[in-house]
Parts: sequence; C-alpha cells; structure tokens
Amino acid sequence: MDWQELEASIQRRRHARRPIQLPAQLTWRGQEFEGEIANISPGGALLNIEKLPPGVTDVVARINLPRTGRAVRVLAKVRWQLPTSVGLQFEGFLAPHDPIDPAD
Repeated sequence: MDWQELEASIQRRRHARRPIQLPAQLTWRGQEFEGEIANISPGGALLNIEKLPPGVTDVVARINLPRTGRAVRVLAKVRWQLPTSVGLQFEGFLAPHDPIDPAD
C-alpha cells in the first residue's frame, strides 16, 4: 500500500480515531506479537508493531486497558500493513472462553 492508498483509506473511515498509547498483542497462528495502539475508534485501530509476517489477515488483538488492568480481546482483520505498523478493522469482541487464535 502506498501513501495515496493509505490516505484514501483514512478518508473512508466511519468513525474518527483518537490518539492513545495502549499496550497490545496480536495472536496469529499461535504466535504472539507485541505492539502499541497509536490510535483507536469503535471500528479499528492503528497498531505500531514490528516483525509481523507479511500476509497476516485474521488476528486476535488483546488490548490492555488503562486504570483497570483488564484486557479485551477483539477479532480483527489486518486491512493494511507497513514495515512497523498495521491498520486493524475490528470484527467483534471475544468472550473469555473463546479460542485465542482465529484458526482454532
């Protein structure tokens, strides 16, 4: 994805994103990747993350909430990927007993 495609994607968003810094992890095919949410909305997030393999699509994002010490798990799609960040589109929240990996 080049910067023009990225800019067009940003303009199509349904919800405004808010800047924030939250630790997060992505789970994909049993592997965990650490990152930090840079901005978030009800529909998705920008996650700063390194070493995510190319071609990742369906992931579980675990977002650590401030103040409460709790975390939420969200099924998400990787909509775009750059070397050190990804754009996530949230698909739905997971219950505590749901599998952690979308492939399960």
